[in-house]
Amino acid sequence: MNRIHTAFATIAALVVGLGAAALPARAQEHSHEGHDQQTEAAEAPAPSSQDWIPAEVRRIDIPQQKLTLKHGDIRHLDMPGMTMPFKLAPGVVSAAQLSAIKTGDKLEVRIESQQGQLTIVELRPAPAGN
Repeated sequence: MNRIHTAFATIAALVVGLGAAALPARAQEHSHEGHDQQTEAAEAPAPSSQDWIPAEVRRIDIPQQKLTLKHGDIRHLDMPGMTMPFKLAPGVVSAAQLSAIKTGDKLEVRIESQQGQLTIVELRPAPAGN
C-alpha cells in the first residue's frame, strides 16, 4: 500500500511541477494568441451545414417530396446517426431524378434546419466503394 501512495505522490508532484513550469511558457504564448487559435481551427474544423453526410435511402415518398434515410452523424445539428425522413428542398432534384432514386441507394447529403424542419438542401451519389 505504501508503494501505491508513494507512486501517487510522485505523479502528483510531477503534475504540479509540470504545471508550474508551463506557466511562463503560457505567458509568452499570449503574443501569438491569434496564431494559435488559427492553428487549432485548422486542426479541428467546426461542424457546419456544408458537411456531406453519408446516407442510405430506406424509403421514397414522391408525393410528399421526402426521403427516409439511414444517415451518419449530423455534427452541425449535434444529431447522431439514425433513420428518419427528410424533406427535400425545392429544386434539389427534379421529378425524374427523384423517381430514379431507389431504396438502398447510397448518397451523401447536406442537411439544414429550415422553418423547424430538417431539410435536404443538396444530395449526390456516394463515391464508389462507400
